Order: sequence, then structure tokens, then C-alpha cells
Amino acid sequence: MPRGPHGRTFGAMILAYKISTPPRKRLLSPWSLLAATLLACGVHGSEAGNGNAVTASSIQASELVDIVAAKQQSGYGDTAVTPPFQSSTWLAALPSVSLSYLQSDERAGTDETEVSVNFPVKSPFLAARDKNLRQIGEQLQQLEQERRRLYLSGLIREALWSHKLASTRVAFSEKKVTQLASLLSRQQALFDARSASRYSLLLLQQEIADANLLLAEQRADRRRWHARYRQLTGLGNLPADIEEMPAPVGEAWQAHPLLRMLDLDWERQRSVIAASSARAQPWQVSLHAKQVDSPAFTEDQYGVAVDVPLSFLDTAAESSTSDWRASRRSYWQQRDELQLQLAQRWQALQTEAVYLRERQSLLESAASASQELVRETRTLMGENELGREIWLRRELAYLDRQAEVAINQLRIGENRAMSRHAAGLPL
Repeated sequence: MPRGPHGRTFGAMILAYKISTPPRKRLLSPWSLLAATLLACGVHGSEAGNGNAVTASSIQASELVDIVAAKQQSGYGDTAVTPPFQSSTWLAALPSVSLSYLQSDERAGTDETEVSVNFPVKSPFLAARDKNLRQIGEQLQQLEQERRRLYLSGLIREALWSHKLASTRVAFSEKKVTQLASLLSRQQALFDARSASRYSLLLLQQEIADANLLLAEQRADRRRWHARYRQLTGLGNLPADIEEMPAPVGEAWQAHPLLRMLDLDWERQRSVIAASSARAQPWQVSLHAKQVDSPAFTEDQYGVAVDVPLSFLDTAAESSTSDWRASRRSYWQQRDELQLQLAQRWQALQTEAVYLRERQSLLESAASASQELVRETRTLMGENELGREIWLRRELAYLDRQAEVAINQLRIGENRAMSRHAAGLPL
């Protein structure tokens, strides 16, 4: 049962009022009975559910990322994470075989047959670039997984918090409609007994119609977000607890996966350009076998040949230099834009967090003052019809204040989750 500000239930407060009434006959006015009904319904009640509400699940919000990732991965035709080809650790290209046969046109001439196998071996510079590219590829693959988890976390966070806000609005609107319906039923009975005017009855009918219209819109919004959540996760139940830890202080967005991916991709492009430069030309190693056949003798010759470019001169074609400059301009342009975007988003969320905390304090003070105002208005309204309307408006305004307090508290939690997302932290 709802309780008053001093810990007593509202039923006990009404009973105490009756006991303390003087011995003379004193009947409660119709609007005082309405006030007692509203108090009995419970102004301080918790969120009310309905038959359409979604049952809370014991699943953790952080587990939803793996569920969504597995659900989407199962719909892909190609799930391979390894490239369709492999690079050699020492060969720069495919080996080649050379065959030659030279026949003399002289009777006492010499015929020559030669076979050579050519191996384009990676130079130390090219081998170092390839090793660097392999390391960068592994880091980019890991960052891509982080980016994907962050992206899915953003979709899940949006669906969870939007559904939570919509459900809270529905709960308070349902409580408001229930209380208005109870008041309307009692007011109808008083009107039938000619103890109340038609004006008060029409006023309540108008209020309950407006409240039902708003409730229908809020239920539609809740169904829309629940459908979004079901489409995303394939689940019907939502986690019971979606609160998250506060985001790190300072400029946490600087460790965002997108920024790190951009930096690594620039390093990859530099290594690719360097690997295609003249300095990275492979060494040519050839194994030769030669047979010299003459009327006087037959000789077999074996040998090796090595062709090493003089890469210490560090010469490069203008195309490599042009590619490097173009890639550098593109990198810095993308980084500046992304950095500005992340910084602005982070700053906006931090500013919103300060505003929401201040607003929460003000709303709680306003709700407390509204409750006191309702009590005073109820005491002073008497039999005046206009005073009764003012009292009803005060009662409804107090319910709206309660809803605003609860909604703003949820927005603080939503801001905390979005701040973690802006900092690049997945669920």
C-alpha cells in the first residue's frame, strides 16, 4: 500500500483523519472522497506493467553482442577469415626455369645444353616490409572485430534504452489512466446521486480520453522498439539490468577503434608503397647446369649466379613518391574529420550528462513541491467547481512530475551508455 511522507500508509492517514474528527456530524465532500480514492490508488507506486509488457530476462546485455554477431554471421555465405592465397617468407615471385640448346654447324664443333632455375629471393628490405605487413594485418583484423562489436553494441544500446524509456512512459500513463478511471467511476456514482455537477464529470471524461490517446501512442512506440530488438537479436525477452559503468574521464575517444584502424591503415599503405619501390627489388638467384659436348670430350658444368640490386642508393620512381603523397593527404584529411566528429560527440554527451544531473535534482524538488501543492489545494478547494478543477490539474501535474523524474533518471543511464560507446567501449 502507498505510504505518506512520514512512513504511514495513506489508508492509515485517512483513518487517523476520521478518528480526529469532532463528535458532530461531518460528511466528507464528494471531491474529498475523490481525493481519498486517488490517495488509495497510490501516487508513489512503482512502475506498473500490463499484459503486453515484455518479461525481463536473466541474460546480460554484454552477451547480446555475441548473440547478434553469431546471428548475422550465420547469414553470410563466405565466413572465411583467411585470404585465398599465401605469401612466401623468402620468394618474391614464382621461380622460373630456363632451357637452352646450342648446336654447332661445324663437324668438329661443340654443342651446348644448359638448364637454369631462377629464384627471385626477397631482399632484406622487402622481407622486413612483408613482416611488418603481416603484423599490421593481424592488428587490423583484431581492430575490425572490435569495431564490429562496437557497431553492434550501438544498435543494441539504442534498442534497449529506447524500449526502456518507452516502457516507463507506458507504465506511468497506465497508472494515470487507472486512477482517472477510478475517479470517473466514483464521480459518475456521485452524479447519479445528484451529489456532484456534470461539469466535474465531463472534465474527468476529457482527461481520461486524452490520457488514453497518449497511452496508445506510447504503446505503439514500445512495440516498435521491441520489434527492432527482436529483429536485431532474435530474442523476445530483454535484459533486466542494462545499466553500465561510467565512461572513463578525459578524452577517452582518442582510443576509439576507428582512429586506431585509420592509423594502422596509413602504416599499411606506407609499407605497401615501400614494398613496391625500386629499393625492394628482389635478388635473383639462379642455379645453372651446363653440358658441353664435342667430338673430343664431353664436359658438365654447374654453377650459381646472384644478381643483387644496389638498393643502398635509395632511388625511387616518381610514381611511388606521388602515391605516398596522395595517401598521406587522404590519411590526414580522414583523420582530422574523424577526430573532430568523435570529439564533438564526446563533448556533447559530457555536456548533456551535466545538464541531466542538474535537471534530475530540479525535477525531484519540483515533484516534492507539487505534492505539497496538491495537499494544500485539496484542503482549500471546498465546494467551488473551479477549485475542484484546479485540484484535479494539480493531481495530474504531480503524476506528470513523477514520470519526468523517472524518465530523466533513465536518460542519465542512457547518456552513460552512449558515452561509453563514444569512447569506443563495446558492451
